Amino acid sequence: MPDITQIAAVHLKTGFKFSTYVKTTVPIYSEAQKVTGISVDDYGIMRVDGGIVDSVTI
Repeated sequence: MPDITQIAAVHLKTGFKFSTYVKTTVPIYSEAQKVTGISVDDYGIMRVDGGIVDSVTI
């Protein structure tokens, strides 16, 4: 089963936004990479649309 790759929320009253990326424990399907733009390279670096993003490991 695929892992969660992003957690995000917006507080409706204040507009405060929270977002974090989560490193996967299994490879991301190529179809999912096309839809989300999220990938993890061979060195464990997470990218969104080609740009490196900070991520957490669970």
